[in-house]
Amino acid sequence: MSFSRVVADGLVACVPFSVVVWASFLTMPRLWLHSLPPDIQAMAAPKTPMERRLTAVMGVVVLLSFFGVPIALTWRLQGETSGGLSFASAFTHLYGVWMVVNLWDLVLIDWPYAYFVNPNLPPIPGTAGAVGYKDYGFHLRGFLKASLFSLAIILPAALLISLW
Repeated sequence: MSFSRVVADGLVACVPFSVVVWASFLTMPRLWLHSLPPDIQAMAAPKTPMERRLTAVMGVVVLLSFFGVPIALTWRLQGETSGGLSFASAFTHLYGVWMVVNLWDLVLIDWPYAYFVNPNLPPIPGTAGAVGYKDYGFHLRGFLKASLFSLAIILPAALLISLW
């Protein structure tokens, strides 16, 4: 396993994640209310029952692209490696690939969105003027939290991959 393999697999994993995030946000931005700063959430009308159902479905799709693709890529590496991956190798590769996606989300999705969105013409009705649209720190804090909380999925997945 090499750093270049982690980065390459990470970039591969960024593609389906980016497609899912952008396609859903550009067509149904209200589904992402739960992931936006508190002032935006407070200004927006509550989600409709249909939006809540779609959010749940979209949540599964996002989680599968966010975690499932890095897990699948690590699983593939397990099969390509003579003798398989140790837990440390599986964990390092999986967490590295996932962190590439997490960093991609921050630097190439969240921050550019915050830069380009016009708070006076927001994508979510009723949220004009919300300062949260320009809150880069909110997204950085989300990145840091995800970096830590992702271990609840990454550690058991790496263990299962290394044992398989």
